[in-house]
Parts: sequence; C-alpha cells; structure tokens
Amino acid sequence: MYDTLHLWLPALSIGEDSFTERVPALLNNTTIHTKADGLQYFTGSILGMSVSVSNSGISLKGSLCKSYLNDNFKTLTRQDTQRAIEQLADILILPIHQADVKRIDFAQSFTMNNEPESYYPFLGASQHYKRLMQPKSIYYQNKMRTKLFYNKIAEGKSKGEVIPEIWLNKHILRHELRYTSRLPQQFNKSTLQAKELSTEPFYLDMVGRYINEYKSIQKNSTINFNLESMKQPKDFFTQLLLLKINEIGQNNVLELVEQLKAQKVFAHPEYYSRLKADIKKLCKTEEVTESADLITELDKKINQVKEYCR
Repeated sequence: MYDTLHLWLPALSIGEDSFTERVPALLNNTTIHTKADGLQYFTGSILGMSVSVSNSGISLKGSLCKSYLNDNFKTLTRQDTQRAIEQLADILILPIHQADVKRIDFAQSFTMNNEPESYYPFLGASQHYKRLMQPKSIYYQNKMRTKLFYNKIAEGKSKGEVIPEIWLNKHILRHELRYTSRLPQQFNKSTLQAKELSTEPFYLDMVGRYINEYKSIQKNSTINFNLESMKQPKDFFTQLLLLKINEIGQNNVLELVEQLKAQKVFAHPEYYSRLKADIKKLCKTEEVTESADLITELDKKINQVKEYCR
C-alpha cells in the first residue's frame, strides 16, 4: 500500500568516498548541475525513482509501487515493500535500508459501484484539516499530513498513462494518506529509516492510521422529506431548511459560515463555531436523515483493508 516515498541517505551512511562519481554513472538521463558556490550535484532516475546525488548524500523520490510493480494501480504488499527497497539497494549498491524517510504516501484503489465523484458530497469536515474540493478530487490538508480521494482512472488518463485492462470501464476511487513533514515526530521516533517500513508492527500501525484517518472524516447523511415525522408547523420549517441545505450541499453551507467568519459578520467569534455545530446537528436529525448508501459501501471497503493487509 506504499506509494510515493522520499528517502534521504546521508553521506555518512554510505561509507564510501567515491559515491558521487559511481552512482551518477548508474542513472538514466544524468544531468550535472552547478550551484552558486561552485559545488556540483547530479540528477537522474533509476527504476522510476528520481535521484539526486551531492557530496552531502543521495535523495530518492518517487512511487515505490511503480518502481517495483511498474504501475501504482496494483497494491504493494509489506513483503513487496521489502523486496522493492532491496532491489534499489542492489542496483545502486547502497544501504538504502538506512535511508531516512522524509515522506510516505499510503494508498489503496477501490472498485466502487458508482463514479468516484458521487461519493465526495458525503465526505464532510475533518478536525485539524482544511477541506479542499477539486473537480475530480477532494483534499484534506494540514501542515504535516494530507488525505485525499480521487478518480484514479481520470488521473491516469490525464497523465497519459496506459490504464491496465483489468481496470477499464470500472469506477476506481483512490484514497491516499500522505505524511509530508516531521515524520519521526509524527511516529514518535527519534529517526525513521526505510528498513522499518516493511516490518510488521510499523506496517500494521500504518494500516491502523489509514483507517482511523478515514473514520475521523465526518460523514454527511442523506436528507429526506418525511411527512410521518411532521407533527407541528415547526417540523415543516425544519424539514424545509434541511431540504435547502441538501440543495446547496452540506459542505457548501459550512463553507458559507467560513466566509461569514472571514468577513467578520458576527460580533462574537464563538458564533461561527456554534452555527456550524447547529448545522451539523440539524443534518443528523434522526426522523429525516439517514446514512448514505454510498458511505456504507465506502466504509465497508476501507474496513476490508485491515483484513487483507498481511
């Protein structure tokens, strides 16, 4: 389930003085660059990974899944992860297992019953993340992590990739969790090295984090007009308000509150959080709302990740 990795192997871990000459010779499309201070560094690629070589060390960036399996539609297992790192180490003749991990993308592609975009309206806010909507994707971002959902087929076609025949004419929703900053701190470690990625404890921890990050996203309910629950006039206005929220979109209504906050419409700052809490509570009114079938389907797919992760 690992996809993109950023690895940094410092010169002290390499254990040879000639690596700045030896490694560039192994790369494809090697280019020499000269910095303002006159120092040179080399860039190139190998097995689909971008490589940068300087006196201070070696950087590798790219999809470990593509590097080992040739595309990232497939799932890179824990055992595959170990073999993929060993393959890079063997070809470059470097202790890649000792490289510091600077970024991890953990992802899975799911075959869904509907177009991926139809699931996005039911994925609400997530605490400590900013929700960003794109035409074919939805992002949740903060300073250290990103989680996103996107149409994998559309993304592949936009990049000119050849879509594997097994995926053609299917609805493929990809969900990714990206750790992009301060990884040792996020994983409560003094260092995080490539060799740890394929260990069972760390891999199972990643699976657990992946599932929990999904669960931390608020799920929007389906809103229905329910005559049976309409006992008095105020019930009519409640349902009318809910129908309007449903028409605008629950996420869009909450975004309107953020716009009010940016314009400082209310005199008291706490009014915005109260208003959002009231909207969320209203959208969970039992008599006229229910869990969306699309979310029930997605919940099941995400939970199955744990069953097949070993």
